[in-house]
Amino acid sequence: MVRKIREEKKQTSTLWIFCEGLTETRYLENLRVTERLRLKIKPILSSYKPSEQIVDEALKFMSNRGEFDKNRDIVACFFDRDDKTQNSNEILLAAKKKARDKIILGYSNPSFEYWILCHHGYYPDVSYDQNQVYELVKTKFNLDTKSEKELYEKTKDRIELAKKNAKKIKEFHLKNNVELISRESTPLTLVYEVLNKINEFK
Repeated sequence: MVRKIREEKKQTSTLWIFCEGLTETRYLENLRVTERLRLKIKPILSSYKPSEQIVDEALKFMSNRGEFDKNRDIVACFFDRDDKTQNSNEILLAAKKKARDKIILGYSNPSFEYWILCHHGYYPDVSYDQNQVYELVKTKFNLDTKSEKELYEKTKDRIELAKKNAKKIKEFHLKNNVELISRESTPLTLVYEVLNKINEFK
């Protein structure tokens, strides 16, 4: 009986993901279709928005009655340090404080592409910028993340390696007392923490 109740809850729960950027949206859509997951992706593509505004939109969605079930559903936000968003440390910290234990943050520094790079190996160089990471992914995987629509499908075979490398760089920063949700945590990706939660929706 308990098992049946748990299965019903699992089937009716939804993971809502708010994200900015075409790369993240394409990756998540490809993940959702490939794995047949109960994900609802809320892309914010009209313009680059600071992380705090992305979290604000998620919180606003959660406060409205309708699609979101506060007793079952989970919300995550994806955002980068990406300089186009003008993410200062103050804005990043504000996003973290607002999210608290309500929202999972899939933060990447300098960009989402670092998550893809982790599929290839462990890259701890603190000098990486967005363009360098993009070019490394293009070279190592022969993938153009700006146009590739099957990004998840073409990297999923290495996802456990990616999670291992992402966790390793996170632990490196924690050991050195670096605030994770900040501009100083280069490089970093917490995307794997959202994907671990996604596993519950399979």
